[in-house]
Amino acid sequence: MADDVPFCPTNTKDSSTAIEDDWFINLHPSALKFVQALDLPRDHPHCHDDSMFQSIQQGPLPLGSDDVADGYYYERSMGMIGRITTVWYQVAPALLAMTELWLRLFAFAIAPLALAYLISNEWQLGTRTHTNPNRNANLVSRRRGEIRTSFIVLVGMAACTVLLTDTMYVQAHGRHYGGASYILMTIVTFRAVSNFKFYRRPVTILTYAILLLSIYLLYNTNTDATTDGYAAHSYHDHDPGIDLPTIEPGLYYDTSNPLMHNIANHWPKHSRTYDVAHGATPYLITGDGLTGIPFLVNSVPKQTYHRVWVENTYDREAVALDIAFGARDGVHDGTKPVYLVLHGLNGGSDEEYVREFVVRKTAEGHTCIVMIARGLMDTPVRGWNVFHGARTLDIETSSKAIRKAIHKDSLLVGVGFSMGAIILSNYVARSGTDCHLDAAVAVSGGLDMREQLNFQRGKRLWQPMLAQGLRDDFIVSKFDVRFRQRLTIEQHLQLMRASSVQAVDIHAIVTYNGFNNLTHYYTEMSAMGDTTAFQRKRNRNTKYTAYSNNDDDDDNSPSIGRIGQVSIPFCVIHALDDPLITWRTMGHDPDALVRSGSGTIMMLLTKSGGHVGWPLGLNPRLEGWRWMHDAVGGFVTSVDSVKRGKVGGMT
Repeated sequence: MADDVPFCPTNTKDSSTAIEDDWFINLHPSALKFVQALDLPRDHPHCHDDSMFQSIQQGPLPLGSDDVADGYYYERSMGMIGRITTVWYQVAPALLAMTELWLRLFAFAIAPLALAYLISNEWQLGTRTHTNPNRNANLVSRRRGEIRTSFIVLVGMAACTVLLTDTMYVQAHGRHYGGASYILMTIVTFRAVSNFKFYRRPVTILTYAILLLSIYLLYNTNTDATTDGYAAHSYHDHDPGIDLPTIEPGLYYDTSNPLMHNIANHWPKHSRTYDVAHGATPYLITGDGLTGIPFLVNSVPKQTYHRVWVENTYDREAVALDIAFGARDGVHDGTKPVYLVLHGLNGGSDEEYVREFVVRKTAEGHTCIVMIARGLMDTPVRGWNVFHGARTLDIETSSKAIRKAIHKDSLLVGVGFSMGAIILSNYVARSGTDCHLDAAVAVSGGLDMREQLNFQRGKRLWQPMLAQGLRDDFIVSKFDVRFRQRLTIEQHLQLMRASSVQAVDIHAIVTYNGFNNLTHYYTEMSAMGDTTAFQRKRNRNTKYTAYSNNDDDDDNSPSIGRIGQVSIPFCVIHALDDPLITWRTMGHDPDALVRSGSGTIMMLLTKSGGHVGWPLGLNPRLEGWRWMHDAVGGFVTSVDSVKRGKVGGMT
């Protein structure tokens, strides 16, 4: 019976990531010794448990009631209009987001091209007026010309509005270029429209609409980078306009902590500096491009993993651990740090940047272990507890199992990307001195995800595409029956029509798992979710110099919360122009944050880089995600060097 399930025994996948079968035979003795020390099964722990067999499959579970059974076909019962409405909610926001995103990506080129065309057209019109006083000689040609000019006018105005009001462009180039382009485009636009014979009124109305939108965006903006951002904007406020970072890029750490001071000194500056002078791609000038282009152009070689399973004793669910040993003959080098990698949202060990990280690190002789979030990569979930971002028990169980298998003098380092970074940060903060990791690096993951509730730009431009993948790949194709049984008909319909990750979270996570609301879920998911230090306004000339971990602090003594419990070297790497996870999730006082608790937090904040991006060179395809991976490796090597040198109080 169990042989019909692809995880019984472990399967070989025909993809860029292969799960090797009969891999005990091929393992190097050092790797085999490591696997034996892990003492984890190759097959899912319940593959041979017949009483659990039905629930391990991904097929339908008993619906349990006629009401839910009727809800299973609710979209069909709504008729054609209902189905069209659902499809519209699923497709239209993603298409609109993609269109706007492309406009924002190329606004720096569209604006000058539109200006050049309109100025040229103005000059030619003056020439034609002088040589041919009969303007109505060819009305058809003139109508076509006005249609073409109208399109260029509107696109050019939209592009200049982006340059003037978009956070990414203002952060990268200031306001002068966008402001000058906008003023010139406005003048040229009204001159061009004044010569229209057929479409003057509608184009004028649309132009005024764009002007009013620009004024609205400029009025609702955070323009003073020297003030405390939280004083003007808490996560309950609405900020649709420019939201410039109020914190400076750089490396933050507690200089009074000998351990962190030595780690910073051992970390080469070139591997933690991202700018054009150090190889950053010069023509990708916004976080959108720095995020999107690597995913479009990068190519990563195949990687073979050896899969084992670790069971969570709390709910008896099992997660897969995909292991890759050193590329040189598959050796497990016990003297090198071992990486436990947490992938991004809806990803896995075949996620491109995760695979590249593993390829690079195994080439250096490291062993890498990717923890597959439960239910992802088609892994089975027996019961009701499917993946959500606030659960840290799986990484707790996995790191504990790995910890016992590695040499006592070898580092176990957690590395998380995006959602994996959020979970890793939360685990490191919550576990405190009981953390099974020796060091951790969180890349492009928020520390206080409550700030995402107000991040309208990311919600509008990026979340519709992510929500579409989550809904189609994770919910509908895998766990839809479970969601239909726990949600009402209306709630499930809203889930199917969700156009943002936050909307998916409301029903797929909050309602399904019993959180009070979205704020409660993001609070539980965040390493800084319980901090009160940044939740109250403060005088712009006042700076907190220390944080207390006392839960009974009054208003005059803010509490940093659980992140103050971090007990291991923990580095947060984040770009201030990240278009998916706002810079505000980093807190508003990194100097004070790194001094909280025992002072083992380090923050590397870059001015640019995007989300899991940081491309290099004129041809980013040649470098892939090298900067990001080298930054992680540089920090880990520094920690390892300090440890082996017995420097800074680390033994």
